[in-house]
Amino acid sequence: AFRSTRLYEEHDDLLPDGHWVWADSAYPLEPWCIAPFKKPRNGRLTKDQKTFNYHLSKICVRVEHTFAALKGRFQSLQELRFRIQKENDLEFCVQWIKCCIILHNMIIHFKTHHCKQDGTYESTLKWARQEGQDFIPQDVEGPDGNDVVCDRSYEGTPGQITCAKLMDQLLTAL
Repeated sequence: AFRSTRLYEEHDDLLPDGHWVWADSAYPLEPWCIAPFKKPRNGRLTKDQKTFNYHLSKICVRVEHTFAALKGRFQSLQELRFRIQKENDLEFCVQWIKCCIILHNMIIHFKTHHCKQDGTYESTLKWARQEGQDFIPQDVEGPDGNDVVCDRSYEGTPGQITCAKLMDQLLTAL
């Protein structure tokens, strides 16, 4: 089944030079698909191979924990069932997941920088307003008096610009 995927057939186009995907031992080991070493029949793995597998396993566990944390925080990811039949469908799913990741990181940032020792938060709305004031125009209205969506210039840090564009793309797709 893997050999008939777009990744397998078009990996040179999909992955930049020097990049690869991590995979488990069920996948073929390719220069662009890195999997753990398998124990040879009637043989043993070398110490270096065991060390490599150990560190690869730690990476895989972290990725699995990250997926679990995202699914736990965002119920929409629990069973993201969306029929992907064309490129726009795939793009929608990717943008949805990116939005959840961005929100997850914002929550971590907020908890790290704005949580008091007693577990309460200080100036929640003040912080949120300050974050948005620097790069989102405050009173953008269209000719009919309604808010203008997705028709603005982007300002701020690269992360803020990306987040704003992702938000606009998601809102346009809905």
